[in-house]
Amino acid sequence: MKERIDDAAKVGSELVAFSNSHGGRLIVGVNDKTGKVNSLNFEELQRTTQLLGNVASDHVVPPIIIDVEAVDMGDGGVVVATVKEGTNKPYHDNKGVVWVKNGADKRKVFDNTEVAEMLAQSGNLFPDSIAVPGTSIGDLDDETLKQYLFSRFEKPCKNLGITVETANGMSADEMMGKIIKGFTIRALLQNSGLIRQDGTLTVACLELFGKNPQRWLPGITIKGVCMPGTSIASTTFLDKLDSPDTNGNLLHQYEQIMAFFTRNLHRRQTEEEFNSIGSLEIPYSSLSELTVNALIHRSLTRQSPIRVFIFDDRVEIHSPGTLPGGLSVDEIKQGTSLPRNMLLFNNAIFLLPYTGIGSGIVRALQDDDHIEFLNDEGRQEFIVTLKRNNSDTTGSNSQEGNSVREAPKSVRVALISNSQREKSNSQNIKSNSLSNSQQSESNSQELSTKEREVIAFCSVPRTSREILEHLNIGYQTKNIKRYITDLVNRGLLLMSNPSNPKDKKQKYRKA
Repeated sequence: MKERIDDAAKVGSELVAFSNSHGGRLIVGVNDKTGKVNSLNFEELQRTTQLLGNVASDHVVPPIIIDVEAVDMGDGGVVVATVKEGTNKPYHDNKGVVWVKNGADKRKVFDNTEVAEMLAQSGNLFPDSIAVPGTSIGDLDDETLKQYLFSRFEKPCKNLGITVETANGMSADEMMGKIIKGFTIRALLQNSGLIRQDGTLTVACLELFGKNPQRWLPGITIKGVCMPGTSIASTTFLDKLDSPDTNGNLLHQYEQIMAFFTRNLHRRQTEEEFNSIGSLEIPYSSLSELTVNALIHRSLTRQSPIRVFIFDDRVEIHSPGTLPGGLSVDEIKQGTSLPRNMLLFNNAIFLLPYTGIGSGIVRALQDDDHIEFLNDEGRQEFIVTLKRNNSDTTGSNSQEGNSVREAPKSVRVALISNSQREKSNSQNIKSNSLSNSQQSESNSQELSTKEREVIAFCSVPRTSREILEHLNIGYQTKNIKRYITDLVNRGLLLMSNPSNPKDKKQKYRKA
């Protein structure tokens, strides 16, 4: 509200702030401190209306169109200028200053990240298609690429008799050449917009297929904590998901988050047989949909991790960035889809479990109606909260939880982390086989940090050289035995070619 306006520059900064935020109304003829109406006469109404139109054209870059209305107040009138949220952000004044609303006031924008987010929202910047200097096709993980090819070319692979077993002995390039004669992986990824013509990888390409994307994109990772109580202020944690566990491509990150959920949430008996594995207290399908949503639609201009919290009463998933394009929570609950990272969105469908038609949130709500969504513009996060149902859980989980809380504070972390490690080793996201899980758990012993790191790294098949390089230790027989062979013998790693353990192309994946 303004009583009168005479300074075009100040009015311009107000219109810029409205356009860069969610729009608003500028009312002229009302005292902004008291709210008292001080009507404009006919001449003032004409001058104010003309001034606002000129400011929208000359003092806002790019120019905007505003709706100006004179409202009769009996003894004169007030002018109401309605400004819509802009579709070509960021807007700036004729001095080049970018303004945004800050409550009832406005502020200047100095942060490049905030400007980049505006560019992305308006479709003037596509963060996932940005080239990452210093990268090349050699930085991609061959096994992930082969999984991508199996999914993208499912029918041709079936017709050509290409199976997981027959693909073990070939590279992704060789597999591509069999699917389309004379075609290479580089050609496919270039045609898909994932690799630039000079061979440089895009952000999306690194995220999808990179061996270690965090080398260039350190913020594109995940942090997870399971803690007792209901507050983030707790000084004790029961389990932790952190680097290097979550360093890797999207497929690896998805598997790590789902394993974190599986080993920390209770199971409920849903079958008559007492020894049945039961189902998670929060539906696995809902957790999967919301995890994929966070990985695919997070803001890439904000170099901050996805954060996952497991409390006694709820699970929270914090994804960097608010909903894109002015989407509301009500709209996404009805299935409206507006992908933020289109290149990532169009290609991750061949690696992660989602349909790409905007039905993920709808399905999650159908499976679990105790889900809350918060589009937090203050913290620039999208937060999903899932209520936990701790009743009717299996006895083993409940007893374990009690023993942790009754233990002395000084040993709580060690007690639970040892227990959770044993569970972690028996998890296999892509298989629900109880017998495999029981076998791994029975063979598991207390693991060292490096051993746990090897298992996490092998969520996709790795060579012995890749494993030891990842650990930053020498490629020596004693290290191979300690960090690979021993884990194979304990049933925690599996060989890609078990019939020939000395195969030079042997790879290892977690059990």
